[in-house]
Amino acid sequence: MNRVYVPYCSQDLWTGQRVAASDETFGYFFSGHYVLEGVLDALDALGLAGAHDIILTGESAGGIGVWPHLDWLAARYPKAKVTGAPLAGYYFFAVPYTGPGHTSSSLADFREDAWPGHYSLWNSTVDASCAAAIEPWRCMLSNYSFPYIETRVFIIEAQTDKVQLEAHDWVPSSQDPFWSAPVLDYFGEWSHNMSVALSPSMAVGHPNGVFSPACFIHTDGWETTLIKGINYLTAFDRWYFDDETMKLQDDCGLLCNPTCPH
Repeated sequence: MNRVYVPYCSQDLWTGQRVAASDETFGYFFSGHYVLEGVLDALDALGLAGAHDIILTGESAGGIGVWPHLDWLAARYPKAKVTGAPLAGYYFFAVPYTGPGHTSSSLADFREDAWPGHYSLWNSTVDASCAAAIEPWRCMLSNYSFPYIETRVFIIEAQTDKVQLEAHDWVPSSQDPFWSAPVLDYFGEWSHNMSVALSPSMAVGHPNGVFSPACFIHTDGWETTLIKGINYLTAFDRWYFDDETMKLQDDCGLLCNPTCPH
């Protein structure tokens, strides 16, 4: 078994297809898709072309970038069992908290109106089936591309994602962990929306797996976070080796998992 780590350096959610820096791109290259393609070309010469199993994973921006590449990867390696395992990469458009104490976006603007601009700036690649069905820029995020992706995915996502909520949805981190009533109400709506988003994958008979704890985390603390006594690594292992019933989602309420690191 081999494992390859590719650092994130393109700031385009691994979707960019810009091959030249210009005033339009603020002097930067946004070539994340081509970086991945180039890495795969190099790995093919080392034996990847003959692989039987390929797992594409990433966390945060890397997790977002898993989704648009899954069916593309499966088509590139038709003899391989291609699987996605994005961690903290399930996103929908931001609808920020605007109650008392709200902040503003400290990372990229993820509100719906901003996405056509991101898509254009990066000249993004997205899932081809999704782009043929809806406006392509909507396919940048998994909540909208999910119905069109055929490759199996094991989704690892907190019910209240710390970075999404603080950096994109304007929740004041200064309140942590003594959240005000308005913020907790917002958390409740956000968590409900995440549960709805993951519900197709949670359905009996759907090939996807899920690990979704009632935690306020993003990419840290997953190894010690448990649902029904197991962590996401054990859950993924069982799911990957043909246990499609491995769908774990807390139903205890808001921020209620006692094993959360936060």
